[in-house]
Amino acid sequence: MKSIFYRTIFMLASCLLIISCDKAPQLGTEIEETFYVRNDGADMPVFMRGNLSAKKVILLLHGGPGDSSVAYMVKNFSQQLQKDYAFAFWDQRQQGNSHGSFNKEVLSLETMVEDVDAVVKSLKLRYGSDFQIYIMGHSWGGSLGTAYLQTSDYQNQISGFIEISGAYDFPMVNREVVKMMNEYGQIEIDNDRNTTRWTEILNFANQLDLENITLDEMLELNGYAGDIRREELLEDLYKIPSSVNIEEGSDYVSNEISVTMNAISIFTQKDLIEDALNVSMKDQLGKITIPTLLVWGKYDFKVPPFLGEFAFENLGSTDKTLKIYEHSGHSSMTYDPDRFVQDVKDFME
Repeated sequence: MKSIFYRTIFMLASCLLIISCDKAPQLGTEIEETFYVRNDGADMPVFMRGNLSAKKVILLLHGGPGDSSVAYMVKNFSQQLQKDYAFAFWDQRQQGNSHGSFNKEVLSLETMVEDVDAVVKSLKLRYGSDFQIYIMGHSWGGSLGTAYLQTSDYQNQISGFIEISGAYDFPMVNREVVKMMNEYGQIEIDNDRNTTRWTEILNFANQLDLENITLDEMLELNGYAGDIRREELLEDLYKIPSSVNIEEGSDYVSNEISVTMNAISIFTQKDLIEDALNVSMKDQLGKITIPTLLVWGKYDFKVPPFLGEFAFENLGSTDKTLKIYEHSGHSSMTYDPDRFVQDVKDFME
């Protein structure tokens, strides 16, 4: 009997060590610490930054698949928000600074939903069950956040959902991307602006069989969507400077070897990305009943604003807001950081 008791104590202590640092957690206004969450073979870092005094934590679900949370950590919008709230910048399995023995069989949206739950429970255990957790999901992070919130009773642990251009339904994304390219591309061609480039984009988009699109075709379509921003093919798509003087790029925490190898492996194995071809959660949006803030860019060619409008109409929440930024693309929080910060504060308060 005594041996069973000691084994139980040992197991509990081991679990706590996995999610803890060497020192007790800070609860001040300028937290800066890192801990790891282990789940199903993956060791995933959580970089805590910001102000814990309000007892509100924003769990950042980064884009991708293949990105890292630290790229968001140093942006103007997040540095502004860190003055009032704490951020949990979490690197998803086989992405960013994550480590561990990755099994291709568990590299799936379903497993990553359980990863989110492990992070949420770790935050509650580490900082207190009375802490409010808000999920902020960008792009692929919006897919993951949507999947998490409609699973089991997980959303009961979350105080609010901030979705930024979430790709919760990839077949819909592909259809709307082509539709949006045709709409704006034809306007540009008719006005003799960037005609050669827009003609090339439309020729590619309109020859796709969207009912049987391949992974390579989807990635190429996504690449063209990014080129519209990079090549400045629309005059009305531009960034609005912040009134808050913040130097982006400071406090950057990253193991470049891990980040690079993870990005290569996730695009080499392709399992998760291929699965995304058929991810469709539009019929499950009604299950999400917590307060939700939807933020989209009017000129988001990667995940068009129609998805924001559709989500607003179909979410089960009675407390929901849709904001479409007039000059923004896929990352509204970086195109118009001051407006985004104010919208998030209004939502969280």
